[in-house]
Amino acid sequence: MPWERPASVPYPNVWWTFKAPDPDRKDGGLATYRVEDLTEDRFEDTMKLYTEHFLDDEPLCAHRLTVVCYKEGSKELVGANLLVMSMANDKVDFMNLRYGVDMYLTAYGLSVNTRFRGLGIATEILKARIPICRAFGVKLTSTNFTAIGSQKAAAKVGFKTDLEIPCNEFVKVNPKYTLDGIKSKSLKMMSLVIDDQP
Repeated sequence: MPWERPASVPYPNVWWTFKAPDPDRKDGGLATYRVEDLTEDRFEDTMKLYTEHFLDDEPLCAHRLTVVCYKEGSKELVGANLLVMSMANDKVDFMNLRYGVDMYLTAYGLSVNTRFRGLGIATEILKARIPICRAFGVKLTSTNFTAIGSQKAAAKVGFKTDLEIPCNEFVKVNPKYTLDGIKSKSLKMMSLVIDDQP
């Protein structure tokens, strides 16, 4: 049975707000950013962000879990995270075996607009997973991080590496993924136990 967002959790919802450097200010001043649910009116903008800064195509609005980041007072899309709820169901699942969970939050991509990179935005977008998981009663978030930048951001948030495999070995195991253009030497499956977070 596929996961469905419970009606008891408001949609759309702002999940996280934070301050980070504003690339439009020469004085190094900070701006306020917010991470919120992707709404259908911003679907095309989000597709553009991913096609220009990340990938060709992904299911963005499935289950109303994808989140986007904006700078307060601006409609410019700063970043996004394609979130999906993974269910163990009847299959043997690594997360079920390792963490004893039947459901966990995962992602198909974390993307930050190029001009906002290096400002800590990816780290803050990943932090938004904590209140998201708590709202849905989910005890774990886990993702395969391919880029060095996202691996570092995940580690800053507290994600721990469950499994690491060199990219060239991963392609041999699963040829449907080419990982062309990936500069990282390895893919890391990283997880964050929500109950361990403040």
